[in-house]
Amino acid sequence: MNRKIIGLLTMCMAVCVLSGCSRQETSSQSAAAPVQQETQVQEEQVQETQGVTIEYPQNMQEKGYTQPLQLEQMPQRVVVMTKAPVLALHELGVKMIAIPEGGVTSWPEELDAATEKLNTAMNSNFDIETVIALEPDLVVMGYTSQEAYGQALDDAGIPVYYVDAGHTVPYESVKAQTQVLADAFATDQQAADSLMQGFVKLEERLEEVQADCKGKQVMVLQSSPPNHYIQTESGTLASMAAMMGFGNVYENSGTSMAQLDLETALSYHPDLVLCVGASTQAEEHQKLMEEDFAKNPEYWNSISAIANGDILYFPSSYIASTGIGMLDNMNEFINLILEHQAEK
Repeated sequence: MNRKIIGLLTMCMAVCVLSGCSRQETSSQSAAAPVQQETQVQEEQVQETQGVTIEYPQNMQEKGYTQPLQLEQMPQRVVVMTKAPVLALHELGVKMIAIPEGGVTSWPEELDAATEKLNTAMNSNFDIETVIALEPDLVVMGYTSQEAYGQALDDAGIPVYYVDAGHTVPYESVKAQTQVLADAFATDQQAADSLMQGFVKLEERLEEVQADCKGKQVMVLQSSPPNHYIQTESGTLASMAAMMGFGNVYENSGTSMAQLDLETALSYHPDLVLCVGASTQAEEHQKLMEEDFAKNPEYWNSISAIANGDILYFPSSYIASTGIGMLDNMNEFINLILEHQAEK
């Protein structure tokens, strides 16, 4: 009897001890949560007060931008005047207060809602005082705009970082610029590596598909019917084709695009025709192009690729460079090429 009583008492004591440990553990976890949050806030505050060094990639150093930009602390009011770096800076959590109007580019909803839009198009007569009035602590702009706006920003005491920019920005330039921005603004190495992983995966895909495309020729039409232009290899869509291993029927090192000479075009023998235009949907552009082809079928069907249906259509997002947005475009482009090849 005494043994049973002793056993029951022992069990009760064990339950109480375990219950107390559980309450203590729960209490410890509850207490730890605010501490972790406070630590995170403190880390962010430290990061904001730390200096930032933004190097220039090799292609920009070759243009004369050899000295890195030194900032005393992490910028909190960044104005970006060219599209190419916007998405990378957004992914890195950089606090932008103004970016260029999207135009053919669609900005992420949260970025679109949080920023003022600047009409920095070449023919917009942009007033740099608009930027100065925003009191930015960093302006990022294309190097071709330095002559027009650089001095005014320097006089206002606003730091400026220059990037490769324009209607077309080569893949290697986008990659190098993104790496530099990641090195400057990523919260840690993992964040930097994560941003650059998209380039690694794309290049792995390209290695797998290039062999099937080499030796084949494309003709890249950028059109707003009845007006048609032809892209050289440096054009945005044409450069994607080149990355896959395609040759280009049109060569002109002096430009990325020229008006299509209808007579000369008959001498081209592309294996595939790529069409891009101002429509936001590929289907819309296809309809416009097919209506135009139907007005002069004898001519257009003289180009065998068009007659045989070896033609693909692309929306306006493929017209101009969008920085790291080209990674999504390039992966979609590969998918479309592979689907077309499979159908043939």
